[in-house]
Amino acid sequence: MANKSFLNVSVILRIVLFLVGLHSLVLGGTVYFFTVPFHQFFFSVDPDNFFLIKQSGVFLFLAGLFYLIPAMDIKRFKLLIVLVVFSKVTAVAFLLRNAYLTPSPPMVYLAALGDGLMAAVLSLLAFLWYKNHKNGPLN
Repeated sequence: MANKSFLNVSVILRIVLFLVGLHSLVLGGTVYFFTVPFHQFFFSVDPDNFFLIKQSGVFLFLAGLFYLIPAMDIKRFKLLIVLVVFSKVTAVAFLLRNAYLTPSPPMVYLAALGDGLMAAVLSLLAFLWYKNHKNGPLN
């Protein structure tokens, strides 16, 4: 019989993966389709390079799709969860390293905090799920 706490962790992990994916989908779509209002709201400036900004929107949207894959079937795509966490940690490093390049570094630091929290929550839930997985994380 399955451990009830294991099932709860599985459900919560799937929900968090879904929300992380949804966040990137919405953010990417917003950056792509509403480039000017997005930049005016978050950075108080008009964008100057639409191509690169829209490209980042497409990237965020595609990353969101990638994040949704393990949410569909944790057991089948369990190793992708590690890549999702890695991508969030990489995002934090990128944002912190390059915040000074933007007109509003505090907004970038806030985004880094959000990505860091997502990485931390996903790491904790994935650890709990892997720990409770009866065949081990790689089986």
